Amino acid sequence: MRRAPPQRGPSPPPSRFRRRLLAVMLLAGLIPLALLGALAQGVLERVLSVSIAPVEGVLDGVSEELIRRGLPPDTLDEARLNLAQAELARRALVRRVPVFIAGVGIVAAVVLAVSAVLLGRVLTRPMSTLLEGMRAYSRGDLSVRLPVPEPARDELQFLMGQFNRMGHELLAQQERLKAAEQIAAWQDVARALAHELKNPLTAMKLSLARLSRQDASTPPDPARLTEAVALLQEEVDLLMRMTQSFSTFARLPAPRFQDVSLRVLLAEVCTLYAGTSPVPVVLEPGEDVSLLADPDGLRRLFGNLVKNATEASPPNAPPVRVALHTEEDGRVHVTVRDGGSGVSGVLEGPVLTRGLFSTKPGGSGLGLPIAQKIAHEHGGTLRLEPGPQGGTQAQVTLPRTLSSESSGVAA
Repeated sequence: MRRAPPQRGPSPPPSRFRRRLLAVMLLAGLIPLALLGALAQGVLERVLSVSIAPVEGVLDGVSEELIRRGLPPDTLDEARLNLAQAELARRALVRRVPVFIAGVGIVAAVVLAVSAVLLGRVLTRPMSTLLEGMRAYSRGDLSVRLPVPEPARDELQFLMGQFNRMGHELLAQQERLKAAEQIAAWQDVARALAHELKNPLTAMKLSLARLSRQDASTPPDPARLTEAVALLQEEVDLLMRMTQSFSTFARLPAPRFQDVSLRVLLAEVCTLYAGTSPVPVVLEPGEDVSLLADPDGLRRLFGNLVKNATEASPPNAPPVRVALHTEEDGRVHVTVRDGGSGVSGVLEGPVLTRGLFSTKPGGSGLGLPIAQKIAHEHGGTLRLEPGPQGGTQAQVTLPRTLSSESSGVAA
């Protein structure tokens, strides 16, 4: 047999927040940068689009005037040379300005992207820490505390501090709830014990009173003495059976989980109790279901339910029917129906263990608490309710795999 395998933790959350934050920061920086680059290129192109052709026309007219007057055009030729150099420079700038603006834009985009990534990590690191804390709380570990400087320097650190305070309060409330549940459980046990012990002790007290009323002058009545002693012995045997039942309940073995074929196990239970049942015990046909469970615990659980159903059924009642099916959520449902007198209402949860009642002679009232305990160790539930056609319908719901909570209970 093997223990329940370790449960896989929840899958890591998607990093959409970080990606969206990075995208927003990049768009917020690149869009203005692209607009400024386009505007600068447009302004430079307009500035550099100024042509020197009109100036050359003016220079030609001045040159003709100088020649007509017989003056040397050396100065004018130097001006023409300067204009030609300026035109070459303008054309070079027209070709290189777009490349320069594109290069500046690429460098600025890279710098902006690196800054956005670094800033995004700084902003999302507290969120990641909070997320890890929430995942720990969802697993039931309320002892996790997030690292927070005192005093908090920003809103996120303040939020992490409040998260730690909430965890501390939840842990304190959980401890108080456990203490209250333990007190309530002991009160229920004490109340049930007082009720169960009262009847045999009262009978024993009456028997002793009858023996003490014997007159010393008359000889003892053997029949009366035998009757009183027999009654005392019967009540002592009842107390011993109750004590043994409580001891059995307190020392139930720890579950050992393994793969179990549930239909085969139910067939074994039905066959076991069919020989002593006043009515047939029928396992309805259906598909087999394999789940991770403790086979001995399940035999005790379903054995108690089938035994109760057969003992509650008179000889002319309908058969005890056991049905097995699975729901869409993957959980397994086992139903045990009988044709007895039935229960008055729905019994589930703490109601099954609140009062150790039994309607059978010599019963200890621990059958349902034991069944409830086994179902709880498997992460399942037990529910008793009136059947649709009379009698009682007991329904057990079990998961196919153990949750971390039920694994901790079983351990």
